[in-house]
Amino acid sequence: MRRLVRPGLLMAVWLSLWGEVSWGNVATGVVAVGFVLALYPTGRATHRLHAIGLVVLAGDFALRLIQSSWTIAIAVLAPTPERMRTGVVEFPLRHGSSLVATILADAISLTPGTLTLDVLADPPRLAVHVMGLGDPDEVLAGLRSLEDRVLAAVEPIAAVPDAVGTEEVGS
Repeated sequence: MRRLVRPGLLMAVWLSLWGEVSWGNVATGVVAVGFVLALYPTGRATHRLHAIGLVVLAGDFALRLIQSSWTIAIAVLAPTPERMRTGVVEFPLRHGSSLVATILADAISLTPGTLTLDVLADPPRLAVHVMGLGDPDEVLAGLRSLEDRVLAAVEPIAAVPDAVGTEEVGS
């Protein structure tokens, strides 16, 4: 039953995009779903999504977007040396998950006044450019809070043994 969920959802999306259920739409949907499933085969899950965490992350991101937009508007309308001060802060990540790093980097870059410059490895960290840089510890605390929200929404799953019972390479 679980194997039918993904193709069923893809078919539902296909039919909803066409707006009606007809023999032609179902036939082309079967071909399209088969093509997508062949291109993107399912593998072992590496992350677990949490619905409540996703809602909290979306709300937190929306609030940060409003606050930062207001801060940038004030800086443009009434510039001061403090408001225009910029700097780069290096933020160490607590987990090496590339998905978590990507979501975090995107959330930072989509917020006005901040920009992820680089995702660095060994140890995993982000280089973040900040406009209106005051106390770097406050910036790091805000980034840590955002990382907490991302990790609550998208939880990395620890390495699990593969099908033959041996650990994955690199675990």
